[in-house]
Amino acid sequence: MKLLLVGVVCSPVQGTEPSFTWNWAVHLAQYHDVWTMAYPHDRANVESFIANWDKPRPRFIWVRPPKRPDTWIDQWPRRVRLHYLLWQREVLRQAMALHNSVGFDLTHHVSWGTISLPPLLWKLPIPFAWGPVGGAQTAPGAFRRYFGMAWPSEVVRTARVRLACMSPSVRKAAQRCALALATNQETADALRNAGANNVRMFLDSGLTTEFLPQTPVSRPVKPELTLLWVGSMLPIKALPLALEAIAQTRDLPLRLLVAGDGPLMQKWRSEARTLGVDRQVVFLGRVPWQQMPELYREADVFIFTSLRDSFGTQVLEAMAHALPILTLNHQGVGTFVPDDAGIKVPVRSPRDTVEGLARGIRLLAASPETRAEMGRKGWEFARTQTWERRARKMSCWYQEIIESRQMAESHLEQECHAE
Repeated sequence: MKLLLVGVVCSPVQGTEPSFTWNWAVHLAQYHDVWTMAYPHDRANVESFIANWDKPRPRFIWVRPPKRPDTWIDQWPRRVRLHYLLWQREVLRQAMALHNSVGFDLTHHVSWGTISLPPLLWKLPIPFAWGPVGGAQTAPGAFRRYFGMAWPSEVVRTARVRLACMSPSVRKAAQRCALALATNQETADALRNAGANNVRMFLDSGLTTEFLPQTPVSRPVKPELTLLWVGSMLPIKALPLALEAIAQTRDLPLRLLVAGDGPLMQKWRSEARTLGVDRQVVFLGRVPWQQMPELYREADVFIFTSLRDSFGTQVLEAMAHALPILTLNHQGVGTFVPDDAGIKVPVRSPRDTVEGLARGIRLLAASPETRAEMGRKGWEFARTQTWERRARKMSCWYQEIIESRQMAESHLEQECHAE
């Protein structure tokens, strides 16, 4: 199958969305003739890796916005909406020309995976897949105090997201896509409301085979319980929920490792001191991705407190290292974390949620057997999310799309002959 893949950011050495495009490209290339369009923010690393690739290689087409100034140079523009839209228009122009010469069977937009910035690939005269898509999840209003001065912006975002399914550009993309993949139930509902007929739940995150231990990590029982929190120091990540839970369990021998950096680092350090848990909380700062496996092995429990997230790549990485997950029961983690792989705390009010997290900490601290069993279940789930398996699954879905299109065309041809 000739496949046109589109991802705005692509890198073999960066995480999140740049790594998603890279992994889709190189793993789908084992089954298809893959052409990948991307912005050249990390072109040097991509071409260096591909030059030494000993498996079937995808082709890369580097696309820049058509007009200067190009503010994307040396950065990938998470917040530059106008330039992303201009880039998409140039992608469509080049994709049309390329399709006329190559004759693609299907096109798939993988990044950015947000419902509020729909792709234009539906205009190509071939089946179109979109996703995994997130972005329709919203932060619960009862937790506004954790956002501080950022709450007004969050309210504006919530209003925009709720109106997204009525946007003409979103509706056209949803109605024309042969397959839409959603990373959480809120986004799946929004895609259906916008007119998508074939919506399936699918994680945006994946694991390389090298990153996944062959057997569940075995941990010795230690006198002190080690919890691990990983994320950016941003309001939506809500580390204070974990700090407040630690304050309620300070009678236990435990410590919380915090890996990440960002604008709220000093504020959250101060909050730990105010809560009287600064001796139990260790702020590690930004930890290089290559060092994360060692950190996952050091921990006994992974705690995830995000108030708005499609899922969280670090949660999947933690499950890969057989860590039980203590998290909030909503959005992507509520959907995808298996019930027997951790504790999912209801999101009703800050007080109830903090108390639920504290109860979870006590339960896990008291039972190493429970931690080990939950960790094993998480590891079993993580094994289903390697990029190799995801590429095989996606290839099966591509085949379904092609066969469905062929059947529809055959049926239409039969009706025309009957007339």
